[in-house]
Amino acid sequence: MKHRTFGRLSQLLVLVGISALAADQSYTLLPIGRFLLHGPKAGEIFEQCSRAAPSPKSELWEPSGKDLDELEASLVKYLSERESAGKTVPPKSTKYHRQYVGFVRDGERFIYGNFYPANEEFRAHESRHPVQVCDGHVFWGIVYRVKTKTFEEPRFNGVA
Repeated sequence: MKHRTFGRLSQLLVLVGISALAADQSYTLLPIGRFLLHGPKAGEIFEQCSRAAPSPKSELWEPSGKDLDELEASLVKYLSERESAGKTVPPKSTKYHRQYVGFVRDGERFIYGNFYPANEEFRAHESRHPVQVCDGHVFWGIVYRVKTKTFEEPRFNGVA
């Protein structure tokens, strides 16, 4: 799988979004921590051991940088709304890296996001292989519906 580099505009948009919301202790999605997984290994991202994920038999597709920019901009707002409603959200104090894979369900395109703490432990392989950890609330995944720009409930490791 190849590491995909996203343009400066994408990085700038994410940084602007983060900066605009920093005053209220928002989620930190570092531009350098975003990976689009490719090829046969990409489907392994769905094999999570302690949280629900899409079917590993899903047909895959490759989201564009624009798709991922829209997902991430919407995600910060979505998580803030969940928090305001008293629903479970990931810890804001964690700086997240994330891996994305596009998949098809019932003829419709979705993107699965795999979120995990930005640390040295994952750096050697995070651009090529799914990060899979069996426990810990700071490891989570979410499904984004491209057509409606909406999210399904986030799934956290070790939480029923």
